[in-house]
Order: sequence, then structure tokens, then C-alpha cells
Amino acid sequence: MPVKMAPDTDSQSPRRSAPAVQLEILLRNGRRLREPSSVDPDALARLLPILEGK
Repeated sequence: MPVKMAPDTDSQSPRRSAPAVQLEILLRNGRRLREPSSVDPDALARLLPILEGK
């Protein structure tokens, strides 16, 4: 059976950036933290204990 390759459409179309997504984290003390999904995970890991008072 012959195989026909379709052109790579991704290389011909302009790249779209991912939409901005907000993360909402509900802390145990009732506060809410809203951060973009692009937040640095290491920075967030250092910040959460401070915000929770630990």
C-alpha cells in the first residue's frame, strides 16, 4: 500500500503562545494565592511555608 506524507503544517503556521493560565491555591489558613502557571516551582515551594506561618 503506498504511503503519502502530508506537509508539516506546524512549520508553515505561526506559533501561538499558550494562553495565560492562573493557578489558585487555597491555603490552610483560608488565604488564596493566585499565581500564573509560569511561576517558578522552586520559588513557590519556598513561599508557601512562609504564607502558611510555618
